[in-house]
Amino acid sequence: MWAYFGTAMLVIFLDQNVKFLIRAGMKEYQSITVIKDFFHITYIENFGIAFGIFGQDANPVKKYLLLLVVLTAMVIITIYWLKYSSHHVLFDLACGLILGGAAGNFIDRFVRGSVTDFLEFGIKTHRFPVFNIADSSVSVGVAIFIFYIIFISESKKPAAGEGTNAPGTL
Repeated sequence: MWAYFGTAMLVIFLDQNVKFLIRAGMKEYQSITVIKDFFHITYIENFGIAFGIFGQDANPVKKYLLLLVVLTAMVIITIYWLKYSSHHVLFDLACGLILGGAAGNFIDRFVRGSVTDFLEFGIKTHRFPVFNIADSSVSVGVAIFIFYIIFISESKKPAAGEGTNAPGTL
């Protein structure tokens, strides 16, 4: 249980504090080169969802719709974790990363109406969309979750005919 909630809280803490520092120390659209032609800290406010999908306009209907979708996802991941908790650290870590990332961006959108993004990677002019710690947390959490389902959960499946309560089973 601590791995799940502890991970989520750590992600939220790091995400919100780094975003605060970015907003306090940079002007929007300002970019600081960290590694030339590869990594920049670039401050933007994202009114869309991941990677700017759904545009950059501050439409209040879109804001509340996105809040509802993210809140629903956070409830679903928590219910899923409670139902299928395997007491395996990778399962708890994956779910905690996903919850923490979703919550970090939810807080931004609820309080500010947009999400602060600042991590920009690419090679020369080929740039990946700017993202943040919360986005990274969700992506890494999903990758760990998939690894868990394929390699750990599958190896714990009972023999044919036995019941199971493990995630990734039908």
